[in-house]
Amino acid sequence: MEVPNANIRSTSYYIAQTQVLCANCGRQARVLALGVPPNHQTQVEGEWQNVDANALIFRVTELPQAVGRHMLEQSEAFRLDRDQADSHWANHCEHCAALISEDELHCEPGGFMPTRAEEAETIFLSHVPEELSACAAGYALEPEFLAAMRRR
Repeated sequence: MEVPNANIRSTSYYIAQTQVLCANCGRQARVLALGVPPNHQTQVEGEWQNVDANALIFRVTELPQAVGRHMLEQSEAFRLDRDQADSHWANHCEHCAALISEDELHCEPGGFMPTRAEEAETIFLSHVPEELSACAAGYALEPEFLAAMRRR
């Protein structure tokens, strides 16, 4: 089922998983992200356009219930953060429950933005052969070192 304000849709998706150091408690925390394979679609100015590349999405405000449940099964620490005016799905530390910054995970080196192939090898990608529609403000087209990320 497509979410009402979807701007990304795909016939399948990836769940990316890695670990980062929590800025609040200093412990390693498991974090998740959503990705879409080549041949997904994005909405640009009201028109759906095909994209023949991989992408990671973030600052996700809407997901179908089935996808949200699947993400929660992977980690209860990835959940809808309703404490902000612009609620979105976000990672939280599994130890201290602190919010983990989407910017640090997706826009700064480390997290889901590895700077070397060796760092990318710590990221695991699980393919989910189910449809995804989402409303996301963040979109990283063809992330560097994606080929080095481990497939499950």
